Amino acid sequence: MLSAIRNLARSPLIGGIIIAFLIAAFALWGVEDILRGGRTDAISVGTERVTPQQLNRAFNQRLTIAQQENPRLTREEADRAGLGESVISQLAAEAALNAQARELNLGVSDSRVFSEIQGIPVFRSGFSNRFDRATYNEVLRQQNWTPETFEQQIRTELRRMQMIDSAIAGARAPSVMAEARAAYKAEARTIRALLLPPALAGEIEPPTDEALEGFIAEEAQVFQRPEQRRFSIVRATPDMLAMDADVDEEELRELYQMRLDQGELSEPATRSFALWTVADAETADALIARIEAGEDADAAASELGLSQAARQSEAQAYEVPDQTVSAAVFEMAEGEARALDTRLGLRVAYVEAAIDPEVPSYEQARDDLRAEFARLTAEDEMFAALDRLEQARGAGATLEEAAAEARLPVEKYDFVTRNGFTMEGQPLMSLLEGQEILQQVFEAPLGFDTDLTEFGDGGYFVVRVDEIEESRLPRVDEVREDAEAYWSALRTDERLGEIATDALARVRAGETLDAVAADLGGAARVETSTLRRSETAGPFGEMLVGAAFAARQGEAFEARASGQRTRAVGLVTAIQADAPATADASALSEELENDILMGLERSLMNIYEIRPNQAMIDVALGRSQPDQNQLQP
Repeated sequence: MLSAIRNLARSPLIGGIIIAFLIAAFALWGVEDILRGGRTDAISVGTERVTPQQLNRAFNQRLTIAQQENPRLTREEADRAGLGESVISQLAAEAALNAQARELNLGVSDSRVFSEIQGIPVFRSGFSNRFDRATYNEVLRQQNWTPETFEQQIRTELRRMQMIDSAIAGARAPSVMAEARAAYKAEARTIRALLLPPALAGEIEPPTDEALEGFIAEEAQVFQRPEQRRFSIVRATPDMLAMDADVDEEELRELYQMRLDQGELSEPATRSFALWTVADAETADALIARIEAGEDADAAASELGLSQAARQSEAQAYEVPDQTVSAAVFEMAEGEARALDTRLGLRVAYVEAAIDPEVPSYEQARDDLRAEFARLTAEDEMFAALDRLEQARGAGATLEEAAAEARLPVEKYDFVTRNGFTMEGQPLMSLLEGQEILQQVFEAPLGFDTDLTEFGDGGYFVVRVDEIEESRLPRVDEVREDAEAYWSALRTDERLGEIATDALARVRAGETLDAVAADLGGAARVETSTLRRSETAGPFGEMLVGAAFAARQGEAFEARASGQRTRAVGLVTAIQADAPATADASALSEELENDILMGLERSLMNIYEIRPNQAMIDVALGRSQPDQNQLQP
């Protein structure tokens, strides 16, 4: 939680919560429709409120990030591992910071809010790569945000960042502390280790079926087979149909011309220019002549008695108020001066900088335009196909019959787990990318079609569960190979532990590592390495190196070597504690900032009353379904 708050203070807004809302877990797992419009809060901190929707969104965001590293991780598993409580703590801390920022009357201007919105990539036009109001409104509409709500969220984030920046400003670690930390990190130790590989454990007798059955029951958390479902699905997306869409070349050229006229095919042209008010044509000609002769424009204008120029910097055509001026300066090249007869009188315009991005030709833009046009056409075709599908289902057709009528394929999936894997451990990527489908599959009753449901980027699907296999312990014949391998690995490790314990006792009694290795024979060997506490090398993995830095010189210790299966008995034979010539205090300063923020957080948590609503928290995190009593304010 502290890391999330600290990152918010150090990163652009688009790297924080707001942009994560847009690119990660907007789906509310069925909660938003139930709770939309409700006034019951999940958490209240002082005057601040955390709604169930906010809690659900934050949890989904963190879950999506976790699933990128572990695609098999389910929502329930993540919650049991503490993700839900972590998100609750994070949101409570943010609410406390918001409450304090509000009490301090911290404010954020409209221009600052708009500047942050303009910097969010998802709101940029695909053609011009600049902020586009239509794209902004459409993205918010798709994600069930109103501009007012979204902009208020950004304002809240920026206000909180002001307070956090103030809290950590000037936090710098003392040089003596940095030097001590540098010496700590620079310390190196020479480690000699007696390595005891699994081969020393000898042959492990295979278990009987009876023993293996008992072993599977004892290790149920390892062997338990999750619930699996076999199902049929009919789905359609604009992208699926766009590949075969017919695009008329003439219509494509019309689209190109429209995009060209609207300035959407490239970055817009800009002008930086100065504009002087002049009394007559003679003065205008004199100023233009002096500029063309290479004189400084402002100095020449001053000598001619003209007032200070009005300037616009990097302006687009629509940002120039006077259409006459706009038309003229965008015809002019950099360094050019011209007299203009405007509606407010005679002016001299001087273009100080001109940027005219290259506009792609029709041939260069054709592929992108075709994809856009094909998708638009495909959306119409998709809705027509879905209408035929629904009409057929309404008339009593089976899913297969209705799909044939709609000319849509029926996909058949054999047994799949809740997290989108086959029992052989193969990920089904088309399902992992559409979590809404898996959710429906594991909520739908056996044998019934679901309602038409939206998923992904404008797609729709219908699913029917054809068979359910409940979670159970497998039979011996189903997991014999894996169970025997696991049995053997555990028994091998147990024997190796006994050998390591005996070897440690012998070394502590005065025998050398080499003598013990020679007595054990086989694969036992002694290796030596000199490492810092953050380094590893070969069999000297993190656990072995960590144990060595926790031991005194000459003290024998036991640890696991790299790879975990090999055990080791080690000795620290030498310690080199040379301090570096210079110490970098930046990393230590970051830790100091963390400490300051932690103190601020704890203080605010004590100041403001935190009132969790467990019933609504459970609903927001998917632990339970809401009832009417829970929805009452």
